[in-house]
Amino acid sequence: MNIEPTLPVILALIPLFLGMVWKVTRFSFATLKSIGLATIGALGGGLVYMQSALDTDPSIMFLAVAVLLSGFCVILGQEKTEQSSVVCASIMIVLGLGLGVLLSQGVVSRIFLSGLLGYAAVSFIRERHRSYRTTITLLHIVIAVILSLSSVFTGKSLQMFASLFLAVTFLPLAPFHLPFVGTIESAKGTLSSFWIVVWLTIGLAELQMIFSSLTAEMLFAISLLALVSAVYASFSCLGQQRSNLFVVFATMAHVALVWGLLDIFPSFPKWGIPFGVTVAFVMSGICLAFSFVRQRYGWQTLGKLPGLASPMPRLGIVMILLVSFAMFLPLFSTFSGLMIMPTVATQDVELVMVLSMFLVVWLGGGWYFSQMLHQTVFGTARSDVPYTDLRVAEFVAISALLVGATYCGLVH
Repeated sequence: MNIEPTLPVILALIPLFLGMVWKVTRFSFATLKSIGLATIGALGGGLVYMQSALDTDPSIMFLAVAVLLSGFCVILGQEKTEQSSVVCASIMIVLGLGLGVLLSQGVVSRIFLSGLLGYAAVSFIRERHRSYRTTITLLHIVIAVILSLSSVFTGKSLQMFASLFLAVTFLPLAPFHLPFVGTIESAKGTLSSFWIVVWLTIGLAELQMIFSSLTAEMLFAISLLALVSAVYASFSCLGQQRSNLFVVFATMAHVALVWGLLDIFPSFPKWGIPFGVTVAFVMSGICLAFSFVRQRYGWQTLGKLPGLASPMPRLGIVMILLVSFAMFLPLFSTFSGLMIMPTVATQDVELVMVLSMFLVVWLGGGWYFSQMLHQTVFGTARSDVPYTDLRVAEFVAISALLVGATYCGLVH
């Protein structure tokens, strides 16, 4: 029996099966963590074999490796809490579904994508009270599932529309951002950090499929929507007090650059995918650092625990490095795009829109990231809190994401 054609499905089903088993059985947290890390290591070996044995798109393989690295980091950094076993099980389920979406093709990939959206919806419903926003979010997810499954059996026009709808959902632009916001906001522990990487990598894969089919009119409309989304997300960051939501809107602001630069820089896989993964790693690292503090103190509000750099120097170092990296993210996309940009005529209106978006994201990011640092890392630490610095595993987990972001942004 030739196992190679089914290898992508097998790689996806392994963590998915483990996560589902962990959901209904009881194991010690140390056992779950060890099995999870070992499984991710084995999956890495499977990807190496898959790359050598199958004709796999290097960009897709790059995205799958990014998901694996993120999964390794979030499990490594997860500490024992009341919900740690549930979090580890959820991470493995999301990992399996995410790999299934990226590595599979056709209807199999769409089934995995529908499963991922369904799992996100179920998790969202459990953590949210019924409201108008919840209803809109669930309706959006239902439409995405229907379009995803039906597009496999329809013509190219509907496939193009479905992929574009999925792309603006997973590379979130306002007003298509509610599923992303709800998923990250409702995630427990380190799972919120992992969701960011999985969500954005799927969006990058969807955009890669349709990039060459986007017309000039569509690109202009998308650039305009990206500019509006960047402004909205930047202003949302300025007034955001909850740590997860702050990271969500900061991610949206930087993702808008991917969309806005499509009409300027060609060869999206060469610049867009590395930049998108860089954004995912940096924002995931910031979210992971926040989740470590939340595991200790239940803290979710920016400014509630100021001066963390003094009693928690490891946390202070990684936060300063991550935020410094985040402030220069717009420059990485511009530099990468210019490196491969041919000499072509560009309309003035396109340059004005891109420059406006660049300034909004760069200047806005410099403002709200600086404000976030002053609210958390700098200042005077509270005397009534028993501070505990990052453990070695937590420090290594964030550092690995930072190294991954450096490689994607500066080397790849």
